Amino acid sequence: MLIKEFIAETNKNQMIAILLKHYKVESVKMKYKSYRDKHAHFEVETGTLFLSVKYKTLKKSQIKPFLITIIHEIDHAVMAKKYGWRKFRDMWELEANKITQGYGAKGATDAYWDNPYEIQAEKFGQKNWKKWYDKFKKEGLI
Repeated sequence: MLIKEFIAETNKNQMIAILLKHYKVESVKMKYKSYRDKHAHFEVETGTLFLSVKYKTLKKSQIKPFLITIIHEIDHAVMAKKYGWRKFRDMWELEANKITQGYGAKGATDAYWDNPYEIQAEKFGQKNWKKWYDKFKKEGLI
């Protein structure tokens, strides 16, 4: 593999720091964790963003899913900051429980993927990744 296929770890960390600062959630801690079925998870109780070890070494081909993932999880951190982590956790779990019990939005069957807070965060990530990609490319981080 060519070295140009990879993003320097310092650049990746700088991108994450810029995003956290921009969205005013600088207090979020970052840790890597091995996941079988997801890319990241924001743990509201501890304010920790767990990023899959898949992204420990970042290939250029992974930039789009990486940015979508980080921005998605940052949206959860923003909501936790806005409502307080306990209230946000309770709101998220209430929606998940409604779906599980058949009282969610029409057609909702999956407590995670059909959860309105997950849908909102995913839309936020999808909507904003390109703006950040262009900014980071212009700054030479990508």
